[in-house]
Amino acid sequence: MISRLEKLRRIAKTVTRISITRRGFLGFGYALSGNASPREVWLDQDGGWEDVAALAILLRSPDIKVTGISITPGIANAATARTRITMLLEDLQERDAKLSEDIPKGADILATGPLTRIAKLIEQRREPRALTWMGGAIRVAGNAKDGAEWNAAADAAALIQIMRSKIPLTICPLDLTNDFRSRENVLSEVGSRVVRELRKAYGEKDRYWWDELAAASIAAPGLFRREKLKLVSTRSGRLVPDKGGKLVEVLTSCNAPGFESLLSRSLRF
Repeated sequence: MISRLEKLRRIAKTVTRISITRRGFLGFGYALSGNASPREVWLDQDGGWEDVAALAILLRSPDIKVTGISITPGIANAATARTRITMLLEDLQERDAKLSEDIPKGADILATGPLTRIAKLIEQRREPRALTWMGGAIRVAGNAKDGAEWNAAADAAALIQIMRSKIPLTICPLDLTNDFRSRENVLSEVGSRVVRELRKAYGEKDRYWWDELAAASIAAPGLFRREKLKLVSTRSGRLVPDKGGKLVEVLTSCNAPGFESLLSRSLRF
């Protein structure tokens, strides 16, 4: 019987004979993960540079298959969002992941913008299997009106609809992301078009690693700690603990060196 070590050695020999793909850059994570198949994730995003970085993390993870990318109204208009995502796909020479507006029923979704499109899926009885969302503020002040977080406030009605649904929900709130102010020095000074734009964005005042952390929680879940809370949403989009609320998994902390290493490697192209 071939030992596990010998299997890894054979994998290593094979990889050295071929060009390193986007799934090879992290080493042999997929081979070591023990997963029978990669986790299939759909990204619903609103075109900010943080959304682009989140997509890069997913695309370069050895354990994730991006099944599609949709654009929801939010931080950028649809044309800008499409241009930025297309730029990333070209830089990575990505041919499998596609922009599409048709999210299939039962998708495992990462949403990094307002929840408008997810609420429409519920209305159409095409609910996702699970939803991870960058959004919300629970114990900290939000960055929008009435103490809400921006993605939540942008479509508070959609958030309320999700909070009343039975969809399994994991959130990456400002409570966590406020501890991760962005810095351009995690990125190489020499890189692709996308990397150059991200360096500019990461140097802006009051910018944090929002969507990047949400994507990392899927790509490297072991970096994060979580707690389960029962929450409801106010009309403004503020999340409030409530015994009668929806049971939500909330990301509460993250191993900072591990996350920054993952981010830096994901954006090295």
